[in-house]
Amino acid sequence: MPELSEITPGRSSANPSRIQQSILEDQVELWWFQDLKRSILCYSVAVMLILGTGLGGIILLSTATSRTSEWRLGVGTVLCLLALGILLKQLLSSAIQDMNCMRNRTQINKLRSGGLIDYLLILISGVIILICGYVLIILANSDPRFSARSWSDMLIAGVAITLSGSIILLLLLLYSLTFKLCPHIVNRAPGRGELNIYVISAGTSEGRRREVSSSTPNLI
Repeated sequence: MPELSEITPGRSSANPSRIQQSILEDQVELWWFQDLKRSILCYSVAVMLILGTGLGGIILLSTATSRTSEWRLGVGTVLCLLALGILLKQLLSSAIQDMNCMRNRTQINKLRSGGLIDYLLILISGVIILICGYVLIILANSDPRFSARSWSDMLIAGVAITLSGSIILLLLLLYSLTFKLCPHIVNRAPGRGELNIYVISAGTSEGRRREVSSSTPNLI
């Protein structure tokens, strides 16, 4: 018995970083939660894009009441479809994550929030919004069929949509440059935000057991 008591403390003194890394490598579910700050940021941007494009499209479609409002129908339809596309991507990612049917780290990094697909989605959304606004400005300045009221509404909508698309692309560019030039700003600071890993042990004393035992939700 004394020999066992002497061996047990030495056996329990494992490297916490290695234990944490080993658990992260084995638990596929935890791959979806890496780079949590970046994931929250991209998820928030996606939600704002869904709300902004959806509400903008609905407003344009609901105000299309005359024959001179074809541009409202066109731009409103494009914005609504864009909102549905972004929402579909978010729902698809959540469904794949919940079903745990994807077990490749590269594919998960591309699909999860903060991955490559999110960057491409934001880029495509900004370009589509910018094109819609630019087309409205061109039509407002080149088509003489519109009345003064319709021309004013089209010009205001075109400028607002163009400005929104430009802001989205500018913010994406600034974020990409910041991440490339100053990765420490967007990455987790050392010693903060790390996952707390605990080991479940059945052969320890009662005081030691309270320190090392925990449940699986503490891994997330």
